[in-house]
Amino acid sequence: MDRTEWEFSAGGVVYRKNDEGKLEILLIRVKTRWSFPKGNIEKGEPKDKAALREVKEETGVDAEIISYLGEVDYWYNSGLIRIHKFVYYYLMKYLGGDIVPQKEEIDEAKFHLIEEVDNLLSYPTDKKIFDRAKKELEKLGEI
Repeated sequence: MDRTEWEFSAGGVVYRKNDEGKLEILLIRVKTRWSFPKGNIEKGEPKDKAALREVKEETGVDAEIISYLGEVDYWYNSGLIRIHKFVYYYLMKYLGGDIVPQKEEIDEAKFHLIEEVDNLLSYPTDKKIFDRAKKELEKLGEI
C-alpha cells in the first residue's frame, strides 16, 4: 500500500409505518448487498445536512432527523490506496416522496418490515447501527 486516505460519509436509518401500521425500514441494494442509504460529505457541509441530502439523492424520499445514532468506521482498498472510512448515521422519520433509486449508484431502494432487516443487512457495521436504531425506536414508542 502506497498511502492511506480518509473518507467521511453520512446516512440514515429511515423508518415509517405502512398501511397496516407495521414498522418498515428503508434499505438500498448494490449488487447483492443491502445497507442503509449514505454518501460522501461535501467540503464544509454539516453531517446532518449531508445525511438528509444523501438519503434524498439515493432513494428519492424526504425524511427528518429524529436522533444521532453514532458513527462506524472501516477500512477498504481502492487500487493501491488504503481508505479509512467514517460514516455518521442518523435515525430519520419518513416524510414523503416516492422511491426513485439513484441509478448510477444503487440497484434498488425499498422499505422492508423491521423484522426482516437484520437478515438482509450485509455488513456488521450496519447491524451495529441498526441495533442502536431499534433501541431509539423503542424509546420513542414506535416498536
